[in-house]
Amino acid sequence: MTLTIHKEEDEQRQLALTIEVEEKRVEQAMRKTARKLAGNLHVPGFRRGKAPYNVILRRFGRDAVRAEAVEEMIQPIFEEALDQLEEPPYAQANFDDMEMEPLVLKFTIPLAPKVTLGNYRELRREIEPVVVTDEALADALERVQIRHQVLEPVERAIELSDLVTLSGVGELVVDEAEETEAEEERETDDIEDAETAESEELTEDDTEDDTEDNTDHLIFSEDRIDFVMDSTKVFPGTPFVENLVGLSSGDEHTFRFTFPDDYEDEELAGKEAEFEIEILNVQSRELPELTDELAKEEGGYETVDELRTGLKEQLHTQAESVAKNRLVEEMIDDLLKETEMVYPPAAVESEIDSMVENFKGQAQRTGWEWEDFLRLQGKTEEDMREDFRESATEQLKRQLALRQFVLDEKLTVQAGDVDTYVEDRVAAFGDNKELQESMRNYYRSGYGFDMISSEILMEKAHQRIEAILTGNAPDLDALDEEEMSESATEEE
Repeated sequence: MTLTIHKEEDEQRQLALTIEVEEKRVEQAMRKTARKLAGNLHVPGFRRGKAPYNVILRRFGRDAVRAEAVEEMIQPIFEEALDQLEEPPYAQANFDDMEMEPLVLKFTIPLAPKVTLGNYRELRREIEPVVVTDEALADALERVQIRHQVLEPVERAIELSDLVTLSGVGELVVDEAEETEAEEERETDDIEDAETAESEELTEDDTEDDTEDNTDHLIFSEDRIDFVMDSTKVFPGTPFVENLVGLSSGDEHTFRFTFPDDYEDEELAGKEAEFEIEILNVQSRELPELTDELAKEEGGYETVDELRTGLKEQLHTQAESVAKNRLVEEMIDDLLKETEMVYPPAAVESEIDSMVENFKGQAQRTGWEWEDFLRLQGKTEEDMREDFRESATEQLKRQLALRQFVLDEKLTVQAGDVDTYVEDRVAAFGDNKELQESMRNYYRSGYGFDMISSEILMEKAHQRIEAILTGNAPDLDALDEEEMSESATEEE
């Protein structure tokens, strides 16, 4: 039986779908519902389940029977209507409204985003080669030494290079004028809050908010933390470390200093801070010499030269990965400057859903119940969703731009790509055939397959971006001809 379907797409890639259902079909559904109701009903003068349709209607009411019949019809009718659409839904549809007689169902269906990229193939940029500096290699070698360092508790005063365990707090020093202005702003906020909740009594949450105001200037708070006495690593460019030199275990010390105007953290630059520190423990550090013996202890190396070479290769791989990711992100920035895209609101909501779920998982992994965590933040889940909205929208745009780039460039993951990737990965497990086979199965199914497919596609995207920016990109028409030729060969 046919449905009468009306479709109208709005400017946000949402399809308003109106479905008019033939009354004859509704009537048949009502009779089916009536038979089901009759099976559970004893009507005097009739055997169970044999009461006539009109008797069932009088007993339950025509509207009630119709309502139950329609409830069971909605999903099958919606799925039938979807089969007649040119595009499948991009996300879950929304059931908006219903008219009972004649039966009319109204839905809003999110459609897939539409993305049109600009003339990105004209972009050019110099690609800087990845270089591992001597300084980076020296830092890596020092980290190896630190992993094998010898620590000894000492009773003397703190010296540079010692490992110090301390507790304490540090706060920005705010002058009276700034503090008065901040206090006035807080009082104004309190008045507005009071007007919003006129008759509400002060709650525990309100008290927590007042406490939070007192921690606005807190920049350091540790019950127990280890510091290597190195002024290049602990509040670099400040006299923090120098203020600890000469203290001993058990000493307490209060000191102030001003962060440099060019300090790496702009929120601290040029500001004065006061620290109250207690020294809990002092240990001397003895770093081992860089010898072949140390290389062997580190594992996988026989000599210092092998260690240097191995570390340099690791650093190069890491730097290369960072450079690739940065290049892709910069390309997306360029794409977005000239990209036209339209997407349904549901696409942003889906992105927010993922962010909330990830955040919820992080909170729960640290021992928090989600409701308690929200209460501590003074937020509802809806507040949290709104907090995420801007970043979710930006993330969605970047994903859509990159996805369209992949589509326009005809980048795909082939079976051979997966085979090569998998074998490269399992080779790392040496001669352990059982583990190799286990990892092969993992990489070829479910999450493992999705993960490596994404990595392969991203690597191809990076290679194509480099080719475009250096003027060496393949002709897309030639790629089409090559693809047609390969398809014809496979069919033969």
